[in-house]
Amino acid sequence: MKEKLLLAGSGGFGRVVLEHAAKEYECAFLDDGNCPVVDGAPVIGRLEDMARFFPEYRYLLVTIGNNALRERLYKRAESIGYTFPNLIVPSAYVSPRAVLGSGVIILNNAVVQNNARIGSGTILNPGVEAHHDSNIGDNCLIYTNSVVRSLTRVGNRVWIGSTATVSTGAAVPDDAVIEDGGVFTGR
Repeated sequence: MKEKLLLAGSGGFGRVVLEHAAKEYECAFLDDGNCPVVDGAPVIGRLEDMARFFPEYRYLLVTIGNNALRERLYKRAESIGYTFPNLIVPSAYVSPRAVLGSGVIILNNAVVQNNARIGSGTILNPGVEAHHDSNIGDNCLIYTNSVVRSLTRVGNRVWIGSTATVSTGAAVPDDAVIEDGGVFTGR
């Protein structure tokens, strides 16, 4: 029998995560919309109802792209007692010497190299590369085919668009936004 996993957010990203999570977990959504079923998974309550479903559901992932909201929901879920598994799809590569927080989602063909650190609640979309000795903070969202080069520090709640690059040794402040195709060289 599969463990139960609650997914907070049934929008586009929630549906993407469901496709992968359903291979390992029995999934249900919390969402503030009006749809009772999303891609075959039941929507069993609203986001504000999260306490009601613990401990029937012990595991939870926040599948919402808004970094600040995702952080708030994880803090609330933590205070309730939920555990946050990491979701790493089979085509991704994570070095055995990388360090991951909890609730990390790593999608197709993403690469996390030796001694890279990925903070809790962070989402790496398809094709993202976190090079060796990089440090990505909590609750970040990094879009498709972006590269965080070696020896960088990416703060918390950073949003990095598609095909962007964070240059070697750069320090990205908390809550920064790097647009699609952007190159961040700041030190």
